[in-house]
Amino acid sequence: MFYYYYYHHYQLIFYFLILFINKTLSTTERYAHRRGDVTLGGLFPVHEYGNPREPCGTISEFRGIQRLEAMLFAIEQINNDKQLLPGIELGALIFDTCSDDNYALEQSLRFVRSRLASGTCICINTSTPELFHNDNIFGVVGATLSSVSVHVANLLRLFQLPQISYASTTPKLSEPSFDYFARTVPSDSNQARAIVDILQSLNFTYVNAIYSHGDYGEGGFREFKRLLKLSTNIDDDINIYKKRQQRICISDEQRLKRDASIYDIKIILETMLERIKPDVQARVYVLFVTKEDARKLLQAIKLFNGTYRPVLIASDAWGKESSVVINGETDEIAVGALTLELVSIQPSNFDRYFNALKPDIINRKIYENSHDEKLKSSRNPWFNEFWENRFGCNLTSTICANHQLNETNWDSKLQFIVDATYVFAQALHSYLNCTSLKCSNISLNHINGTKLFQLILEKTFLVPDFRQIQFNSERFVPGHYRIYNYRRSHLVSSDINALPYEYVSVGEWKTGRNKNGQLNLAIDSIVWPGTNIHNLLSTTTIIPISRCSTPCRVGELRQFQGDSCCWVCTPCNETSIVVDLQEHEYCEPCSIGYWPTINRTSCYKLEETYIDILSIQALIPICLSIIGNIFTLFIVILFYKKRETPVVKASGKELCFIMLAGIHLCYLMTFPILLKPHVITCIIQRLGIGLGFSMMYAALLTKTNRIARIFESTKKQGKLRPQYISPNSQVAICSCLILVQLLLSLLWLAYERPAVDLIAYDRLVTLKCHMNKHSFLFSLTYNVLLVLVCTMYAIRTRKVPENFNETKFIGFTCYTTCIIWLAFLPIYFTAYETGRHQVHIATLCITISLCATVALACLFSPKVYIILIHPEKNMRLTKQVKAQADTLPFSSKDPIQTNHEKFTHDISNNDLSSKSINNNDYEENSQPFVSKLTVKFQSIPKDCKKWDKTTKKTKQNQSTMITKTTTHSENILNNEKYQVKIKKYNHDDDDSLNSNPIQDEEGML
Repeated sequence: MFYYYYYHHYQLIFYFLILFINKTLSTTERYAHRRGDVTLGGLFPVHEYGNPREPCGTISEFRGIQRLEAMLFAIEQINNDKQLLPGIELGALIFDTCSDDNYALEQSLRFVRSRLASGTCICINTSTPELFHNDNIFGVVGATLSSVSVHVANLLRLFQLPQISYASTTPKLSEPSFDYFARTVPSDSNQARAIVDILQSLNFTYVNAIYSHGDYGEGGFREFKRLLKLSTNIDDDINIYKKRQQRICISDEQRLKRDASIYDIKIILETMLERIKPDVQARVYVLFVTKEDARKLLQAIKLFNGTYRPVLIASDAWGKESSVVINGETDEIAVGALTLELVSIQPSNFDRYFNALKPDIINRKIYENSHDEKLKSSRNPWFNEFWENRFGCNLTSTICANHQLNETNWDSKLQFIVDATYVFAQALHSYLNCTSLKCSNISLNHINGTKLFQLILEKTFLVPDFRQIQFNSERFVPGHYRIYNYRRSHLVSSDINALPYEYVSVGEWKTGRNKNGQLNLAIDSIVWPGTNIHNLLSTTTIIPISRCSTPCRVGELRQFQGDSCCWVCTPCNETSIVVDLQEHEYCEPCSIGYWPTINRTSCYKLEETYIDILSIQALIPICLSIIGNIFTLFIVILFYKKRETPVVKASGKELCFIMLAGIHLCYLMTFPILLKPHVITCIIQRLGIGLGFSMMYAALLTKTNRIARIFESTKKQGKLRPQYISPNSQVAICSCLILVQLLLSLLWLAYERPAVDLIAYDRLVTLKCHMNKHSFLFSLTYNVLLVLVCTMYAIRTRKVPENFNETKFIGFTCYTTCIIWLAFLPIYFTAYETGRHQVHIATLCITISLCATVALACLFSPKVYIILIHPEKNMRLTKQVKAQADTLPFSSKDPIQTNHEKFTHDISNNDLSSKSINNNDYEENSQPFVSKLTVKFQSIPKDCKKWDKTTKKTKQNQSTMITKTTTHSENILNNEKYQVKIKKYNHDDDDSLNSNPIQDEEGML
């Protein structure tokens, strides 16, 4: 409080010191004055800024004369209104600011000086002094520049003198310290918000900024940066842009110093260009500059000779000002610029009022004859200067005074000047408790500025053209801007270069009391500066690019590099979406059964699919399964009907039926695998696949083990017969092996419960039984072990005599099965990893069917061939047939000779005599006699000699038949050593072996 108190008092002393100095230095001062009961002050830039020594430069028609006359016009309108301030005449006291804050402050001191003094003696001439009563000033309209308004407001607030500006827009003036300041225009916070919206709509995310020295440029740019920061701060409740995805960053910012020259600005532009990286496109420049700086900026850009053509977006200081663009010099440089201008309407009848004005010839003569006055006054003492400048003449000439104003271009701030004047008048009307007929008898010399300003902020005022004005909490009115594009006229002409340049409206931005703005921009109608450096007149309708980094493609993540507008693109997984939380982005995978949308911002549910039963991947396994099942059932039926025949019995019918059941189960597994996955079908798969394989390979292992043990026993002298080779024993062993697999499968079900998985791959969701690939392999390990052991036994028994050749088929089955599984594994896992689940399932079905087919073809086709094609081989030789064969002429206990082959057999070499094995014992215990060719012994007559003499040809045929019949006997005799040992072990209890277990069990296979 003490600091605040002393600060403003020192400030007051400083202002009066300035007044004292200027009173001694001033030579000629002019002001516009209209007498009245109460006076309203005014500040207007009648002259442009000159230089530090001479602050006032050339006359300003639009911002100076038109605006000053607008205030005088409004005062005349108010005085002519009998219901507004009845009985009170409103006067005016207006000073020129020359767009200089120090000069304007000097002029404003006259407002407060008149309040401190009771009277002043003003001399019009030295000989006739007269008393001039001080004006009772109750408020000030102005100023134009924000920097001027800031200085003036700091002065007027010390005297509780209300001030309403018609053009100052800096956000600084909304601070609480300016508690006697209001404005009929919106703050630059609205303008900055409008520019941010324009940049976002055009996707300009990386821009440069240039602003002028002073409160207008610095305040506007400061608000612009604040909004950009808010647009990326999601924690700020005030942030109205937090839902927007675009970020805007400033590549470079430069402040133009006061009185900067064209070459100074050119150096600044060159510096900004050098700082832009080669791969960065920052072509847009946001301007918060005064009208004078904007004009110099265009001239500086022209010095680049077309090699530098930026896109300019300027604030309302440029607006629609024709004086910014120098005709014939910087028109082509300004083409494509977007400027903002406050939406305003032309005050009614002001055009007629202004165009009817004439120069004051009488006052001009008074000024010329008065060389010693320090003060010259007139209603508008600068109008004559404007007139001469407008028509390029001198009022000393009669022709000059006869010109007629025919103005059609009007300043955009005229409405706000009229509004400010009417607000003061209506507030004073309320302050004085006036009615439509009269005002209360209150002294006009002691108007309470605090109470008057309170009325200004609280009331809603009706201004001309049936409009209402009400100030918000920051003491300004809501903003409404029109957006202009500077370009050539859209008129049709054969010579486009002859068309004039103009400001074309391309959109608007407006806001309400809640500060939310709405942008309407016709982007397609905007003309942009071209990129052809050899043609300055080139234009385009293609939106320029102004960004730091190229936008990421769909599905790519932005990795920001320090600046939030510069990034590196990193692709997300194809099953992930890009989630943007404004403060950061990340890849989020879609849930199982979902897939990213095309724009990769959300996930949608995929349709659940499974292998089509009519697809080629399903039809091939189904056909194999059906054909395999048909053949399997056929063999089962055939073996059941022929179960008492030697071939079936010698094959071990019990193990054969177990093996056929396993083959049948393997074929059937195709259907639960191909059906729509369900928990039940998944259980069947887990149990059935392993069980089918174990039934096949357990039976096969039992058989190969039995053969190996039998032949191993024949090589060992003095050993007992092998144990557990009977049919019942073999079935028991096989069942135990199968139960092991069943137990493992049940443990697998308990450890990894069956379920249906959703497998998403390449926009497909496939239903699949939950089966870990490693656990699936583990479940097959036991069956692989069975196959390997079978293969080992097949290798060990590969050298058995030719009659016992089923081991060859067993070995071939094992070898082929191993090859199938080795080929299956890479295909299976490749399809699994790549997500080709239909191929994965089809491969599994075909592999299972192939394994069953190999076992069926290799182990059962030879037996089916004998049963169906050569049934005569599927029979047992009786004693009667054997006796008939022995009585034949060529029958002998010696070896049989034919013209086809000769068989020499030395019985002593086989130790038959030492073993005391007679022929009757051999015949009695001989195995079923199975030959390789068809032999019909029942057709041989008992008297072989008579038969031989009867017909030679028949005899030869029969001899050949008997010779061929003995071919198998030769093999038996060649293995007589094994037969003798088997006889020694007395295998009579094995029904399947009959008397000769080896020949009966193995030779038939």
